Amino acid sequence: MDSNIKKCLIIGAGQLGSRHLQGLVKYQEQLEIFVLDTSSDSLKIAQEREEEINHKHILTYTQSWDSLPEFFDLVIIATSANARELIINELLKRSKVGFLVLEKVLFQDLEAYERVGVLLNKYDTITYVNHPRRMSRSYNNLKETIQFSESRVYNVVGGNWGLGCNALHFLDLLVYISGKKIKEINVDAIDDYLIESPRKGFVEFTGTLTGFLEDKSIFTITSFKGNVNPITVSMFSSEERFFVQEGGSPQIHKLDANNSFKLNISDFNIQYQSELTANIAKELFENNVCSLPLFEEARHTHELFITAMLEKYNKIAGLQTKVLPIT
Repeated sequence: MDSNIKKCLIIGAGQLGSRHLQGLVKYQEQLEIFVLDTSSDSLKIAQEREEEINHKHILTYTQSWDSLPEFFDLVIIATSANARELIINELLKRSKVGFLVLEKVLFQDLEAYERVGVLLNKYDTITYVNHPRRMSRSYNNLKETIQFSESRVYNVVGGNWGLGCNALHFLDLLVYISGKKIKEINVDAIDDYLIESPRKGFVEFTGTLTGFLEDKSIFTITSFKGNVNPITVSMFSSEERFFVQEGGSPQIHKLDANNSFKLNISDFNIQYQSELTANIAKELFENNVCSLPLFEEARHTHELFITAMLEKYNKIAGLQTKVLPIT
């Protein structure tokens, strides 16, 4: 086998892991790809999805850590959050990793962030967090288009879209678009009940997160109770207003003072994970950097979110746990 072929590993072959696999096999240069999962059924589904795509890569599906090599150029961990710290420990104990990509939610308890941060530094592993809206051509263009520099108002609104599971994607999007860190997250407007997640053993929330960025920009992120309906992201200043309709009929609506606030409509380009993972590999292998946020950057937002939501969870559930059961 050609020693120059990049070695990749996907840990977790479930819904998201199999989409990462579909994306990775679209990478143009030949790769040696390992897929690790304890479930034979998940591996089977992942293989079926991989075989839908014509490619030239070398694939190995396994349930055993012992069958893995001692070095990987790229590893993607797409397991549930409750297993992620243990998996990172096992991985780095066994294999040297060039680049590591972690799914969100990173970890369910705050102490894990410090422990894993120390571990990643110990093994000198360059680690990114998969907040893929940073790779969206439409959001990249929007970031370049925005002219206003004063504080802004951001709103994210949709119906029953998984606030616990997905709010971090939109918090990261605000960090990316604004170039500012999240300063505070408030959960007072989160509904006072828990929803059973489609993923067994996890919970979900509805209601509204509020907060502000370090430049005093205000945000609200809302998941209405009831039927699932498309997410709209809006951004306002005194001079510009943007409305991004992500689902349904994806579009960007822009109104700005330079055009007398006349409505300008453009298409919003949706890119799924099965399209993006090859781009992650391409950026890392060719440039040694990636559009995704590094672990330490994402960690700040994740820790604020976990702290706020854990307080709400304990209040609703009548508990005093340190673990927030979301993924």
